Amino acid sequence: MPLILPTVLAGALLVFMNALADFGTPMLIGEGYSVMPVIIYSEFISEVGGQANFAAAMAAIMVLITALLFMAQKYVVNKKSFTMSSLRPIQPKEPRGVRGVLMHVFIYFSIFLSIVPQITVIYTSFLKTKGSMFTSGFSLDSYRKIFKNAGKAIINSYSYGLIAIVLIIILGMFIAYLSIRRKNIFTSIIDTITMFPYIVPGSVLGITLLLAFNKKPILLSGTFMILIVSFVIRRLPYTLRSSAAILYQISPSMEEASISLGYSPVRTFFKVTAVMMLPGVLAGAILSWITVINELSSSIILYTGNTRTMSVAIYTEVIRASYGTAAALSTILTITTVISLLIFFKLSGSKEVNV
Repeated sequence: MPLILPTVLAGALLVFMNALADFGTPMLIGEGYSVMPVIIYSEFISEVGGQANFAAAMAAIMVLITALLFMAQKYVVNKKSFTMSSLRPIQPKEPRGVRGVLMHVFIYFSIFLSIVPQITVIYTSFLKTKGSMFTSGFSLDSYRKIFKNAGKAIINSYSYGLIAIVLIIILGMFIAYLSIRRKNIFTSIIDTITMFPYIVPGSVLGITLLLAFNKKPILLSGTFMILIVSFVIRRLPYTLRSSAAILYQISPSMEEASISLGYSPVRTFFKVTAVMMLPGVLAGAILSWITVINELSSSIILYTGNTRTMSVAIYTEVIRASYGTAAALSTILTITTVISLLIFFKLSGSKEVNV
């Protein structure tokens, strides 16, 4: 347990952050259940009786809670971090007998429960619909409707996601390189600032961007650029951490050898360092891509009719009780996620995503 404590705490923090900042689940399944992201959205967006100051105060409380937990997790990890001797490492043993059977049953049952929602959504997308009601039989009517009425949202999701991923990869590689190879007080501050959005809920970031870029000279509200800025800020930490992790494994002597043979430092970065960083960058980029195309909490605040994404379209279709089209859009997102992972596995030769 002491050896795996840093990993357990990191995973627990990730789960808590996602649960605390989740907007779609309590709003849709909970039918507006009173949690902080829903209250912030309702107060900020409401045209009748909404209080923007109250929403901002609630957002500040969320940021404070997540920041305190983030710092507490880092403190515990730094104080309780252990290393394992490579001379006598722990050898994995395959469980046998009744214990092995029970462990396999528990694991496979947990996996089955986790994929039931996806299976249900895919099945629902092929059911015949009449208005908001399902009828007997199967059809492709839901898919015809979304390509006719929500085609722009699908194009927006992929195009905004691709632009954001390109920017995330470039920024992630450069910031990771500066923070690891050029350590000083300024690069440490940059590294900390870029990680801070990781603990900021999406609804809070959406409100922040809307207030910050709602006036000239930088007027981005209502444009697709503000969505891309939000995606880059929120999802950069995934690629940044994975890039930094792989950079720690690359010996500086490789770069020194390149420079001693005549390459400039800039050319060495692009020809040597960047190439060796690619596996780690891809690992973070695939997670960034998957989370970008599924982003809802900030998009629901920043979007307009012309910049609607698939996640926002799913939300609006559920609100309208058009579950067939919502299921069809969700199926496209699910398939995109699975294909993205398969492409990553093929390119990296790995069977898992390590960050």
